[in-house]
Amino acid sequence: MTETTIAAHLTRRFRELGVESGFGIVGDFALRMFGALEGEGFPIRVTTDEQGAGFAADAYARLKGFGVVATTYSVGGLKVANALANAWAEQVPLLLLSGSPGVAERASDPMLHHRVKNFDTQMTIMSDLTCAQAVLDSRHTAADEIDRVIREILAEQRPGYIEVPRDMIGAPIDGPDGGIDPALPPVDPEALREAVEAVMAEFGRARRITIHAGVMVSRRGLQGDLFTLAESASIPVATSSLARGVFPERHDLGLGLYLGALSPSPIVRAVEDSDVLLSLGVLQTDLTLGAFTANIDHHRLILASDTEVTVGYRTYKDVPLWAFLPALAKEVVAQGITVSHDPIPGHEPFVPTDASLTVERAVDAISAHIDSRHGLLLDPGEALFSSVDMRLPAWGLSSAYYATMGYAVPGALGAGLADPAARPIVVVGDGAFSMTGLEAAACAFHGVPAIILVLDNSGYGTQRPILDGPFNDIPPLSVEHLPEVFGRGWGMSVTTERELDDALTHAVASDELCLIRIRLPRDGRSAALSRLGAALAAKA
Repeated sequence: MTETTIAAHLTRRFRELGVESGFGIVGDFALRMFGALEGEGFPIRVTTDEQGAGFAADAYARLKGFGVVATTYSVGGLKVANALANAWAEQVPLLLLSGSPGVAERASDPMLHHRVKNFDTQMTIMSDLTCAQAVLDSRHTAADEIDRVIREILAEQRPGYIEVPRDMIGAPIDGPDGGIDPALPPVDPEALREAVEAVMAEFGRARRITIHAGVMVSRRGLQGDLFTLAESASIPVATSSLARGVFPERHDLGLGLYLGALSPSPIVRAVEDSDVLLSLGVLQTDLTLGAFTANIDHHRLILASDTEVTVGYRTYKDVPLWAFLPALAKEVVAQGITVSHDPIPGHEPFVPTDASLTVERAVDAISAHIDSRHGLLLDPGEALFSSVDMRLPAWGLSSAYYATMGYAVPGALGAGLADPAARPIVVVGDGAFSMTGLEAAACAFHGVPAIILVLDNSGYGTQRPILDGPFNDIPPLSVEHLPEVFGRGWGMSVTTERELDDALTHAVASDELCLIRIRLPRDGRSAALSRLGAALAAKA
C-alpha cells in the first residue's frame, strides 16, 4: 500500500486502460474533482450538455474499451441517466464520475442546492442503471472501491458509478500496488471442448456457412480471432447493427449489415439460406433482428453469446465467447476446413445527376465518398435504417438497440478523440440533430473535424408511415449556417444529387468541421424502410 489521492488513483487506472481524457460539464460540487484530475494530466473535455458528454464518452468507450463522463451532483448526474441507460442496454464499459456535497457538510442534513429527496437519491437512481456503484467517503476504502467498480465494469461490459464528495478529492488515501485483473465470464473446459466438437460436426455436414458477427466480439477484443476463423475457412461474414466494423464490410468476405427484412435480398439470402449460421456475440434484440423479421431456422443456428453456446437444442453452459471463438478458430485452422459461398455482389458506382435527392440516392452518394480514413456514426431512424445499403470500410457506431435519438453528433466528439486516424462522419436526421446538434461546436472546439450530414425531411420521418400528425413536425433549422455561429467550420444546403456530390467532395478534402443539410422529400422513405413495411404487412 502507498499513500495517494483519489484523483491520482483514478488517473493511474485510466492510463492503464489507455484512456486519455473524459467528457463532462463542471459544477461547484465537482470543481475540485475536475481541477484535481486536470492536475494529474487527465483533462475533462467540455461539451454543451451533460447528456452529450455521456454519448461522447460512450462512443469513446466503444472504440477504446473504456470511457469516462464527469458531472456535478444531481443537475449534472441525472442528465446523464439516459446515456447510462443506453450504455447498459448495449453493453458499453462507461464510468460516471460525479462530484457531490462533502461528507462533513452532510452531517446536519442541510437543504443544500441540487439536493432532491436525500443525499443518496442520485446513488439510488444510478444503482438501477449501473452494474457497480461506490461513494468514496472513506480514505481507507476509496482506492479499493474504485478498483471494484472498474473491475465490474470491465467484467460485465456495463456502466458503473462513482460519487466523489468534494471534501475527499484531495485527502490522502491508501493506494494498493498492482493493476486490475477483471473477472471474465467463467469457462468450463470440458463444456468448451464439447461445444467446439459439436460445432465442428455441424461444419462437417454443411456446404454453406455464414457468420453473423455481433457486438460482443468487439467488446471482448476478439476481432483477430474472427478474422482467423473467416479467412482460414473462407466463410462470409455479415455484421449486426451494433457491431459495424468488427469485420470490414468491404472485405472480400464481407456481406454487409444483416438486419432481417430491412437488408438487401442478397444479404438476407446469404444469412437465412445457410446450412449453418454461426451467430457470434449478437444481441438478439428486436432492432438488431429487423423488428424480429429475421427468418432464421434454429435447427441450423449456432448461437454463441457472451456466456454460453447453443447448438440446435443443446446449450453448453459456461462456454463464454472469449474462450469459445479462439478455440473454434484454432480447430478450424488445424482441420483445414474450407467452405464455398455464392459471389458477394458489389455496388454500382454513384454517378450524380441534377435530379432532386431521395434517401436512397443520398445514401449512395455518402457510400461513394467514405473510405478507410473515415468512421461512421449513425443516429436512430432513417439514418440507421437506410445504411443497410452501405458497406462500411471501417467502424460504424450507433445506438442501434436502445435507439436514443441524438447519439451520433456528440458521439463524433468521443470517436474522433478515441481514434484520431479515422475522421468521423455523422448521418443524422433533422429531428435528432435538433436535440444534440450543438455538440458540433464541441467537436470543432476540441479539434475533431467531423463531417455532419443532416437528412432533413422536415420532422420525424420514421414515425410518419406508422401514424402521422402534427406531433411529427418540428421547427426547421438552417443547420448550414451554424458554422457562422460557431465561428469555425463550413456549411452547405443541398437539394440535388450533383450538389451533394460536390459538397461531399469538398468536405472530404477539407480539414475542418463540415455541416451539410441534405433536403429530402417530406414523405420520402428509404428502400430499407419500404422492405420492412412489406415484411411486416406480410406477417399481419
